[in-house]
Amino acid sequence: MTAWLNSGNYKGTDEGNQSGMLYYENRLDNWLALHPNYWLDYKVTAIYSGDELLPRQVELQYVGIDSSGNLLEIKLGGDKETLDSQGITHIVLDNQSPNAEINYANGTATNTVPAYTDVPSEPSSESSQVTEQPSSEPEPAQPTQEESRTVYVARQGTADVYWYDINSMPKNTNKSNVVTMSEADAISQGKRHTTKE
Repeated sequence: MTAWLNSGNYKGTDEGNQSGMLYYENRLDNWLALHPNYWLDYKVTAIYSGDELLPRQVELQYVGIDSSGNLLEIKLGGDKETLDSQGITHIVLDNQSPNAEINYANGTATNTVPAYTDVPSEPSSESSQVTEQPSSEPEPAQPTQEESRTVYVARQGTADVYWYDINSMPKNTNKSNVVTMSEADAISQGKRHTTKE
């Protein structure tokens, strides 16, 4: 698998990248912490095409199980989740990387990022006379640390507010109905941070 699929980034990790397994695995870990008396059934299946050496995709499947053996639907807030008739969540992620062209048949990858060329440290007099023009295209916004922070939302994620700390939620909150998502996801769904925390 590519680092992009596994950890959500080229180097290091990006737990806010919904194209990476880490996004879901960290949220499942949080779900387990919030539900200490429940179990998690989690399955990862590599999806190959023909005789290829590398999988083109992976499918994640997960469901909670209570002490009576009943299945509990888990929603993590990503836009890739689908539920089957039994309440099991399915997610299919592509085994790809934005910086490489992958040959799945022979297991190799070709870098698609142009090679770095050394730029002189002293600008020439000609280039120093050029005034910088504003770009017509806005630069993509990088998520801030706050936007990628995991937050907690009551009522299966339908509440209007989110919390940074589950222990700050009202005592009567049914913790089994609390879902986790990134703060950016919560904001995009029109939710706001509670005023009581």
